[in-house]
Amino acid sequence: MKVCSLDTQGAVKVSGCIHDFSPRVIHAFHAYHAGRVARLTAHGLGIPYIVTLTGSDVYEALHDFRKEETHAVLREASAVVAFAKSVKRRILELFPGMAEKTFIIPQGVASPCGHFHVKRQWLPEARFLFFLPAGLRPVKNVLFPLAPLAELCRKDPGIGFVLAGPVLEAGYAAEVLTELDRYPFAHYLGAVSHESIGYIYRKSGVILNTSLFEGGMANSVLEALSFGRPVLASDIEGNRSIIKEGMTGLLYRDGVEFQEKAHRLVTDVRLRERLGEQGRQFVMEHCRPEAEADAYLALYEKVVSGNIRIHEPLRSCERVF
Repeated sequence: MKVCSLDTQGAVKVSGCIHDFSPRVIHAFHAYHAGRVARLTAHGLGIPYIVTLTGSDVYEALHDFRKEETHAVLREASAVVAFAKSVKRRILELFPGMAEKTFIIPQGVASPCGHFHVKRQWLPEARFLFFLPAGLRPVKNVLFPLAPLAELCRKDPGIGFVLAGPVLEAGYAAEVLTELDRYPFAHYLGAVSHESIGYIYRKSGVILNTSLFEGGMANSVLEALSFGRPVLASDIEGNRSIIKEGMTGLLYRDGVEFQEKAHRLVTDVRLRERLGEQGRQFVMEHCRPEAEADAYLALYEKVVSGNIRIHEPLRSCERVF
């Protein structure tokens, strides 16, 4: 197996890397960006390719100016993978004929281990910390928590908010940084390492997800649950595939509900502990990396052999998600 990243190499280099490796199947993560390269390269090599869908594929690229190319990628793929039932349903609404080749494989998340460190000056002096791990792009909606948290801070000055993630869209990032300056309790940490993220999870009282859409399973939510941290997330299709209200976390629909539930989490330590433990148990049972790897290996083998009807190994995932 060889991984070729479009984040560090252009499409031509990635295609050349695949040609040099001579695989039997290509796996593209992201239908529009990686899928287009996989489609052309697979045609050239005469081999099959599969695609794992992301949120931007399902909620944007399938409908905007990218839809023609994205549709072609999905139609010609030997198999398409979704993280959750909700994503698969959306795909089949557009392409009913793809039912036999569209499968659900939930993401896995590794259990946290070891010691995590971060520079002390990175974290604000706050009694209770809300943490939003998210790259700076509009779909992550990272400015949403500021106004409702400001109301909580007026009653409890010990509350703090930290945002950590890379700059993905410069214009939006500039807007975010300007707005953060208006809220003394809010801090942007930039892009931080995996070890630092682990430390911040453990030091935070609540982990936030404020996305406008997700592709079924947000990495940040899975990581938060694996650390046993309570999650407050936007009530969107993707988050509902992981967060079950009052069981593995809390969901909000607007600023009023966000503020009310944030206040509950600040003041109710037993609620935080219960949600954190139930969330941790959920990912341990249903989001094991080993299960994800086994499901993909089974998919690769079936695609290469020409038999893509592989519902059997994936049924347990579909029942959960």
